[in-house]
Amino acid sequence: MSDKHGHKSDQHQHHTLQYTALGDSIAFGVGGTDHYGYVNYFRDFLATVCHRVNLTNRAVPGFTSTDLLHQLQQDSTARQAIKKANLITISIGGGNLFNCLATPTPACFENGVLTFVEDWPRILKEIRKSIRSRAKILVMTVYNPLKCDDPNYNSIDFFIQQINQVIKKRENRSKYQYKVVNVHRDFRGTFTDGRCKVCTWTHFCELPPNVHPTDAGHLEIARLHELKFLKHC
Repeated sequence: MSDKHGHKSDQHQHHTLQYTALGDSIAFGVGGTDHYGYVNYFRDFLATVCHRVNLTNRAVPGFTSTDLLHQLQQDSTARQAIKKANLITISIGGGNLFNCLATPTPACFENGVLTFVEDWPRILKEIRKSIRSRAKILVMTVYNPLKCDDPNYNSIDFFIQQINQVIKKRENRSKYQYKVVNVHRDFRGTFTDGRCKVCTWTHFCELPPNVHPTDAGHLEIARLHELKFLKHC
């Protein structure tokens, strides 16, 4: 027996996966058609594997790490969704830096990194200690939206990598357990035909440039989440 999406149902399956998405405009789905983003595609995948899935997306476009921290501390609806969740995905950090791209200055990027460094352990503590979530958590790294041959690529990447290093370092050393989905590594460089990946997976090569993923980019981010989920489920 299948549902309207073609997913097979199991009358003997009693478990429903409670999935809560947190973060910024990428998690909200900006860039995708009708805002159908990686969170939705990942939910669809989970439904085909072995679960009935109840998705709550609490992501907000424009969120920085500080905004997410405040949401976790003050938004009772978000806190309840986290408390009920078996699985949480987080996309955060891009907003700390991408707003600097319009008029890039080192001070703007440096401030974005320093803010993230302060906020990230507090975000994890809020989820694990204050809300007492025991959910599996997947956190994506921040990708670089600039073309691989852009003269500013490396200077911007320097700051993006500082945020990603905080995320990756705490994956192994933090008592607030989570797994990293390395979107940055996947999005950098070129395809075999020489095309920059970000020109297919983001809108940044268009006019006007837009840092958000295309439909193909959201699908790719979802695929990376699927691989990480299967590896550690």
